[in-house]
Amino acid sequence: MKINIFKLPLYLIALSALFSSCEKTAVKDISTPFSGAQIKFYNFAVNSPGVNFYANNIKLTGLLSATGAESATGTLFGGLSPARGYVLAPAGAAVVFKSQTSSTMAVAAATGQGPNIETATLTASVEDGKSYTFYTSGVYDYTTKKSDAFIIEDKLPVSDTSQSYIRLVNPGHTTSTISLELTNVVGSGSTTPIVVTTPITGIAYKAASQFIAVKSGAYTLRVIDAASGKVVTRASTGLVKDRIYTFTLRGNLVSGTPAAFI
Repeated sequence: MKINIFKLPLYLIALSALFSSCEKTAVKDISTPFSGAQIKFYNFAVNSPGVNFYANNIKLTGLLSATGAESATGTLFGGLSPARGYVLAPAGAAVVFKSQTSSTMAVAAATGQGPNIETATLTASVEDGKSYTFYTSGVYDYTTKKSDAFIIEDKLPVSDTSQSYIRLVNPGHTTSTISLELTNVVGSGSTTPIVVTTPITGIAYKAASQFIAVKSGAYTLRVIDAASGKVVTRASTGLVKDRIYTFTLRGNLVSGTPAAFI
């Protein structure tokens, strides 16, 4: 009897702790709305190493690693992060955004490149609840270990199930201003008319157009530099209703090295 008297309180204490733990989990409050700015990152500086992106020294992007250590590559030239949507960043009047090589990047003695190099830094004002895109741009200089960077606000249009929305961004440091030409084959058959329009013009380096509405369909796109007349083409591009598209110049449109893409 004496043994049973001592066992019972211990059992009840353990059971009480279990229920107490369950209650804390069950009433967790997840109704608080998020706060901060939404941001997406592009690494479009020519010759840039792979980087991760930060805001006020908070790491916002990174690649999955099987070892648990930080991935050595990060977002490579021509890449973006996240692949879809945005990540949440601190909002404020002087948020410091930067791109930085991985802490596990191998040292390249020939070029002087290695881990934890801040390749681009930009201080910007970003507002709570608004959306932005950060670009590294220009040419990454292996001596200074820096490239250009800029940030734009993404003034997203309201959902529209009858048409598509597009905009044009220019990270091309050798361009004057660029325009976007759309060629659309209307209907089907060999004699159907071809409609060519230039809905976006005059986009300077580090600038973006507003989102504009266009008819959904299949297009050939051409980005044209005003001063040189150089052109880069993207064929067979489908624009779907109720979708928003950002077309961005990548590479060097004027010299062709590296080759330009949309």
